[in-house]
Amino acid sequence: MHAEERLRGLHSAASDLVSGASLEETLNSVAERADGAVHARGHLLDLRLPNGVRHVRSRGLDPSLLETLRETSLEPGIRCVEGAEVLTVTVASATRKYGMLAAVVSPGQAFFPEDEDLLAAYAQHAAVGIEMSVLLGEAREQEETARLLLRVARSLAGRQTVSAVAQSVAEAVPLLSGADRSAVALWEPGVGKVWLPGSSGWPADLVERVAQYVTTPEESPELRELMAAGLPMIVNRGGSAWARDVLDEFGVEAMGWVPIRVDDQLVGIILAHWVESAPPPVLGEALTERLWGLAGLAGVALDNSRLLDEIRRQGSHDALTGLPNRALFEARLESALGEVDREGAQVAVLFCNVSRLKRINDSLGHGAGDELLRQVAGRLSAAVVREGDTVARCSGDEFVVLLPGVGDSDAEDVAARVRSSLTAPMRVGGEEVFVDLAIGFAVADAAPLAGPQNRRQLSQRLIERAYEDMHRARAEARGLVHLEPSPDRLRVETELRGAAGRGEFRVHLQPQIDLASGRVVAVEALARWYHPEMGLVSPGLFVPIAEDSGMIEEIGEYILREACRVVAGWREQGIDLELAVNVSAVQLNKPDFAELVHQVLMESGLPCDRLVVEVTESQVMSQVAAGNGNLHRLRELGVGISVDDFGTGYSSLAQLRRLPVTEVKVDQAFTAQLTDEDSAAFVAGIVGLGQGLGLRVVAEGVETSAQLEALRGMGCHRVQGYFLGRPADPAAVLETLLAGTLVPIPVPV
Repeated sequence: MHAEERLRGLHSAASDLVSGASLEETLNSVAERADGAVHARGHLLDLRLPNGVRHVRSRGLDPSLLETLRETSLEPGIRCVEGAEVLTVTVASATRKYGMLAAVVSPGQAFFPEDEDLLAAYAQHAAVGIEMSVLLGEAREQEETARLLLRVARSLAGRQTVSAVAQSVAEAVPLLSGADRSAVALWEPGVGKVWLPGSSGWPADLVERVAQYVTTPEESPELRELMAAGLPMIVNRGGSAWARDVLDEFGVEAMGWVPIRVDDQLVGIILAHWVESAPPPVLGEALTERLWGLAGLAGVALDNSRLLDEIRRQGSHDALTGLPNRALFEARLESALGEVDREGAQVAVLFCNVSRLKRINDSLGHGAGDELLRQVAGRLSAAVVREGDTVARCSGDEFVVLLPGVGDSDAEDVAARVRSSLTAPMRVGGEEVFVDLAIGFAVADAAPLAGPQNRRQLSQRLIERAYEDMHRARAEARGLVHLEPSPDRLRVETELRGAAGRGEFRVHLQPQIDLASGRVVAVEALARWYHPEMGLVSPGLFVPIAEDSGMIEEIGEYILREACRVVAGWREQGIDLELAVNVSAVQLNKPDFAELVHQVLMESGLPCDRLVVEVTESQVMSQVAAGNGNLHRLRELGVGISVDDFGTGYSSLAQLRRLPVTEVKVDQAFTAQLTDEDSAAFVAGIVGLGQGLGLRVVAEGVETSAQLEALRGMGCHRVQGYFLGRPADPAAVLETLLAGTLVPIPVPV
């Protein structure tokens, strides 16, 4: 087989591994598709995931050899096992080693010289797929945990006695832990004893014995340890004689204990028992987190029902605005859809997006942004006045409205009221602030739903449809609230007209650095407006006005032409760089935009493959929804496509794979938070996703050497930011490039 054919086989085998499938599906796919990378008698995948669980998958191996390989400590390279050659490579992403992948050929056969490189390349693709499945699985697990805890909280809200609370908590333990049986013990400090008023999953002949069981710290060393340390623990046959006697008496293999505490005092213990299922050697992070959550709910319920109500509110409402959060909104929407199923009613969902929040945060501070959101929440709630309607904060600058029993025309009436509620300016941070609001809506008519599962699916689809309609409204300038401008805004808008024709706009360029070579490989073009009286006008002020008024098209074309002319001219001086240019939604939605770009490139002499157009995630969504072909036509010309501010919107793997994207940019907000563990993990996930899809990853907003090194460690390809070079006029950038006076970037050896 020719090398090119084998490489095609590798790409074919690895192409679908980064798909967002479940972990089990991904692991099975990795083992099954490995033959497409390296043809062999069989393959073995042996991994240990972050939760400590070992996963083994195989294809084409007989039981004897499989068992031998499972018990063998596999190392990278080729070795002989039971007369057969075994080629082993490491399965590792940019941030974590997962284990090994081995290919086995029959006795008498040997591997080709290129097999090790091909299998290693496949293993890298596999690692990215596994990492994405783990991250997605954790996200789904966290969401399911939140739903279960919310369900438990609702159940506990109606429990008025200690025994009823204990029983309700015990019934939740198997769902959260995977244990076979459970119990809830309560500590009675007055008598120094523990008793078990709640249990679940026990056979009939043991229920009464569990209910009557009592022990003391004097009898149980494990109980003394729990009371002293206050930390979750596993009690198994490696423990004290008391522990072994209890395990034998109740016929279980291990117990997980999680303390229930109130005001730092022990009030009870959640007990998870494993009988037939394999018990964990330790209570892992995810399991501990779930049981801690349950213990927190239990403690509050046992201590005071009034406090429990407050905890339930915190779990189902947005802390900033006091509105219901997305979880509570979805629960109410599913309930409303049940009415559609039973009574043939209608349900409408409005999706509202408040623009310019980021600009307000940047200019007036996050406190002002928070105050703005609180005022928006208050006005939306006042506009939606029916009892039974729900206004919720979905995330960030997004709100959703549930309107049971409402069809299309009534939904439009409510949307009009919502728009009217925001016509007056808001005063935040000592300034008058005006916002734009885009509203989309979707209506569910009477339909046979056939149960809660379908209602959950329909609720998600209804929210998605409203979200998509909101994006169409914004792209078409439909459903936007255009407020009476302030005097400053009026002047800016007036002066902005014709500014490009008067030569008031300048192109500034910011370098992008390749982390592998340390060289400047590209520049991003940025618009700067120098007004003869106002001086340098902030892009944060004029860009939104230009977008709202449509003047962004003229400004964008000027910047594109001027930047292409400048960078093309540099080629004559031996400086060959890529050029990145931001493109607005107004430009991208023009049917002839791709032809305009081609014309500009031809006139300037800049090769098509040296231009990259940057589009936002919302623009990606619009292109998918509208079927606009500009991105595809640009890519056919050889122009690169970059998704700007990646991770801040709603794009997905499926959407990225349908579009001709060549690059993703990590938003500067994530770069700034790289010292935060969650943010760093999110950025690492974006980098891994880019690598898995064959996309270049550029991080913007790099301002420290620590951020630079963190991104290098993740495998990020390019970086830009003030630490490396501020935006400057082309002459200054050219002088710096010729002099080589940029901040030096050390290159790993």
